[in-house]
This record gives sequence, C-alpha cells and structure tokens, in this order.
Amino acid sequence: MPHFQSSSSSGVPLPYECHFAAEIPAEVNLVKLEKTLHQLFAEHRINPKREFFKVEPEKVVLALSIGTFKEVTPGKVDIDPIEVQAMEKAKEQRRSRINLAALGIKAGDILVLARDETITAAVLDGRKVNFKGEPMSLSGAGLKAIQDMGYKSTSVSGSDYWMFDGELLDERRVRLEAKQFEEQPT
Repeated sequence: MPHFQSSSSSGVPLPYECHFAAEIPAEVNLVKLEKTLHQLFAEHRINPKREFFKVEPEKVVLALSIGTFKEVTPGKVDIDPIEVQAMEKAKEQRRSRINLAALGIKAGDILVLARDETITAAVLDGRKVNFKGEPMSLSGAGLKAIQDMGYKSTSVSGSDYWMFDGELLDERRVRLEAKQFEEQPT
C-alpha cells in the first residue's frame, strides 16, 4: 500500500482513486450504517483518530450490497496535475501484475466475480482468462463484467474483483507471500 499524505486543500489522503461511490436511500439510518461499517473494518483502520481504512475496496462494496443503493461512481474527471503525479507515483509503488500460476491457479481453473458469483472466467495461463469467449487480462475481464452489470467504473484491478476458492486473488497473493516469508529460514 502506498504511503498517503494529506492534501492541504481537502484533508483527504492522496493519492486515491474512487473505486466505488453509492447513493444510499434517505430511509436508511446513515449513522447506524457508518457505525456498522466501522465495526466490520475496525482492524483495518489506519489511524484511530482518522476515518481512513486499508481494506480491499470490493469488501466495502460487498458490505454495502447487503442493502439497497444507487451507484454514482464518477467516470474520469479533471484532476489537478500535481495530484495526478502523486497518483502515478503511488501506482508505481504497487505490486507487480498478478501471476495466477504463482498463486497455484492453473489453466482451466474457474474464477468467480466477487460482486456476482454466477459470473465466471476460465484461466488460460498465468495472466489471461477466457471471459465470454474472449481471451483477456484479469483487469479487462473484471471491467467488462462490472460494466455489463451496470456499474460505471472506467478501470479496475482484476485481482481485487476475481476470486478463487472463495478468496480474492489479491488476498490470496498476500496470504501466500506471508506464508512464504514465514517458511524462510532465519
């Protein structure tokens, strides 16, 4: 996870991208909803004095999907060039592209979409899947799948959307890397 700094103009951590935005119906008790989300993700809170969490965005989307909402995720918007540079720097620090074979996922294995487990993709090799009859990257398949569902996202990280054996691919990578680190002799 990249190191975030606070913007002097807005007080929000930068860099960031809007993964998902929802409009919650007026009849929903927003105080209760916020409290519930804080309880669900308490162990992921970055600083107890601030309301920022280091959590897989899809987990928050799944938590919100228990209720009703209207998606209002913005598309590409004009961003201050300095903030664009900060986002690009953070992206450079992110992990390399995921390799499915390194995660024990073989050609022919089936991945399921976290937002709808009836949507699947078949693994072709370490980096490609067959989605709706087309070979594509995990991110390309994830974007196509959620756009087909009516979401407005314009880019996604496939490892945050696809699951294998009930586990998001990015979580699987983190778990396996931690296990490998623990097994190394000291």
